[in-house]
Amino acid sequence: MLERLDVYAALELSRGCSEEDVRRTYRKLALKTHPDKEKGTESEFLAIGFAYRVLSDRKLRALYDRRDMDFSASKADLIESFDINEALRIFDQFFGTSNPFAAVSEGVESLFDSEADKRKPKPSPNKEIDLSCTLEEIYNSASKSIDVPKQRINSEGQVENYTRTYRIQAEPSWISGTKLKYDKEPDDLTGDVIFTVQIEPHPVFEIERFSLKMKQEVSLCDSLTGFVIPINMPDGRKLNVSVEEVIDPSYSKIIKGEGLLDKERNTRGDLIITFHINFPKKLLPIQRNLLHLALRLPQDLTNANNIQTRLLETAMRLPPNLAETERQKVEAVNNLLVKRDDQPPPE
Repeated sequence: MLERLDVYAALELSRGCSEEDVRRTYRKLALKTHPDKEKGTESEFLAIGFAYRVLSDRKLRALYDRRDMDFSASKADLIESFDINEALRIFDQFFGTSNPFAAVSEGVESLFDSEADKRKPKPSPNKEIDLSCTLEEIYNSASKSIDVPKQRINSEGQVENYTRTYRIQAEPSWISGTKLKYDKEPDDLTGDVIFTVQIEPHPVFEIERFSLKMKQEVSLCDSLTGFVIPINMPDGRKLNVSVEEVIDPSYSKIIKGEGLLDKERNTRGDLIITFHINFPKKLLPIQRNLLHLALRLPQDLTNANNIQTRLLETAMRLPPNLAETERQKVEAVNNLLVKRDDQPPPE
């Protein structure tokens, strides 16, 4: 009987089956045809054991596939030594027990599952990977590609290494610590892949939740008189922020809607500008006098129509390279004021 046996047909398999298919089918048929079972037959059990013996051995299977089991001495020796005792030995070795039918409460199926699980490669724990992103990438929803080395079971039941490329679209709602989970494929042994977003430090901006913060150096003069800050935003825009308020060390300028996206509220965070005021190390006497005059102006000099106020503003705008005629006019005005101040007040 064994001389003419089609080992694939005996296990109800096709030639392209995997090693796992061979084990699974042998489990089912060996339990069904075992001589100790009520409907088991020795001849069927012997054929199934012989088929498993050939197909579970890679060298024997290769010879069988090439010459259809017609491999002379090897065939004869194998058939001659294969009897019911050898079939039972294979059965006992496969299930890890000489009497699997005694385990009535748990069932013979659980015995096979236990042994099969021991042979099957165990999936690895989830793969944790840091996903490094720049502020520009998340602000502009840039696309990123990450290659991850993995393992899987191929069509022949063997473990092989491969690389999967994950294409990820960054989102302006990401903050450091955001997790992205990708489920493993059915044949994958690597486990799920979990990316944890890590936003790289930026030379200008800091991220605070969904807001962008920046620090601006400012002179004492600008802090009192106002200025314009040109800001290069992460999306390439140039934002000119006008500061007209008097700046003290605790002041912050808030520009609404220029931060990252808050998905829950469907709004963007703010751009928050804090200031560092650079005070001068020392002042010249004339600077002190002018500051004293400017910061302690009497009430009448705050009137824009006051002649002294107008003269003061004009003097402050005089260029250093006055023409001779202009210089003479300024001298005349100055002499007039000095002469007036020297005269005694009328009685």
